[in-house]
Amino acid sequence: MVWLVSSFFQLDGEPVGAFSAQAGRGRQDVLGGTDRVGDDARLVVDFNEGRPLLSAGGQRVGERHGNTVLLWEQEYRICRARFRRKLRFSVTSRDGTVLEVRETSRPDRTVHTYLTRSDPALDPVVVLGLILLEARPDRMTVLNELFTR
Repeated sequence: MVWLVSSFFQLDGEPVGAFSAQAGRGRQDVLGGTDRVGDDARLVVDFNEGRPLLSAGGQRVGERHGNTVLLWEQEYRICRARFRRKLRFSVTSRDGTVLEVRETSRPDRTVHTYLTRSDPALDPVVVLGLILLEARPDRMTVLNELFTR
């Protein structure tokens, strides 16, 4: 069986700002909204190393340690609401809260939908990368609704 996990980030009324596609087991390539599938990824999120690693152009550009993400020399802190079935978290930097994410879909579905509020100055590639780090598409079950009772 072949299956791929993909995502996109889009502001209301705007074209897609960033999208991602699975690039092998445990890896997501994040591209800009004007890029095409097959272009070099602007950001690669790799979940295979025990802790997520972030790279671009073959060079390491960041990593995650617990709730702290270092990406392109910028530090972000992820604050996740505990004891919830639906994903809900915020991301802060030295400038304050730059991203808020709330899952609006049922967590047992294959399509996950999130309502986001982000700082307009935050690059959509960074936004999608941060969402992927917390949503963990590498751990999502595929076609889960076919197996629920």
